[in-house]
Amino acid sequence: MHALELAHRPLPEALALGPALLARAAREAVPQIAASLVSGPAVVLGAVQRAGRVVDLGRAASAGVSVLRRSTTGCAAWIGSEGLVFTVALPHVAALFADATPRTLLNRNVRAFLKGFSRAGAMAHYFGRDFISLRQRPAVLLGFDVTPEGAVLIEAFAGDDEPPSLPEEVQSHEERALDRWLGKEPAALSEVLPGAHPEDIAQAVLQGFAERVQMERVELALDLDELDEGRFQRIHDPRDPVPEGLVVGSPVPVPIGWIEAAAEPFGRPEGQRLWVGGDVLAPRWALERIAARVRNAAGEGDALGDIALEGATIADLLQAVGVAVGEAG
Repeated sequence: MHALELAHRPLPEALALGPALLARAAREAVPQIAASLVSGPAVVLGAVQRAGRVVDLGRAASAGVSVLRRSTTGCAAWIGSEGLVFTVALPHVAALFADATPRTLLNRNVRAFLKGFSRAGAMAHYFGRDFISLRQRPAVLLGFDVTPEGAVLIEAFAGDDEPPSLPEEVQSHEERALDRWLGKEPAALSEVLPGAHPEDIAQAVLQGFAERVQMERVELALDLDELDEGRFQRIHDPRDPVPEGLVVGSPVPVPIGWIEAAAEPFGRPEGQRLWVGGDVLAPRWALERIAARVRNAAGEGDALGDIALEGATIADLLQAVGVAVGEAG
């Protein structure tokens, strides 16, 4: 397993490690891992969350909070003064655990994180959905993406001084209406591991991770030319990342939160531009293909096959696109 040295990194650089290590994993057929110490305050949106549906951008700007977007899908993470970002890239879903499949992507691969955080001193559990609990409290938010060729990117976010849940003062009205944490109160690392330094926690997690997958960590450097930080700058548009000219439909509630879609108004069905996103954990290419299936004769088209999907069903995604098409006229 190739590993980058633990380092303090600007948040855009830490987020840019995702696609860089994903490309490396696919090219070299070797798992990649990195841990970054980052500073906030910042909101890190999931890859396909509409910014204004999650964050009150005006309040965030007034409070000096940066709003960025990561490569992995899922829900937004909060970074207070200090936090940790773990980046894991795999050449295929079963690169660490032979029994992992697209349907069990998180359930299987999260095992290594559980060992890592337990080694750091906090009993860790995964009860499903998109977070790891430390001492029975949600503390580590997860996101993933999968390339069409099957390479996997997993990111994990934890706050040292503040939990990964968004403070109410920067949440949108829609976000405040959700129970993101299944009735549990999220925790900061400093609460579950009092007195531990973030650097020591990160090193323990990396060590435990390697032990669980029974792989030696081979330290490798990363050429900064491999990083494209331009994709990970501050967001100011509440519609981001909805393509220009599309009308956003009413959101569809799902277990993980909301699914949203947008459609080109008065477009011809066979050529109508569509977008689908929200809080779901799913490969971005699959979301694009789902929109294409609706565009191509109401669901006919390329089969999706066995895809990684958490927090919603394909039927939920198709429903959201159908709502957007209907409301766009």
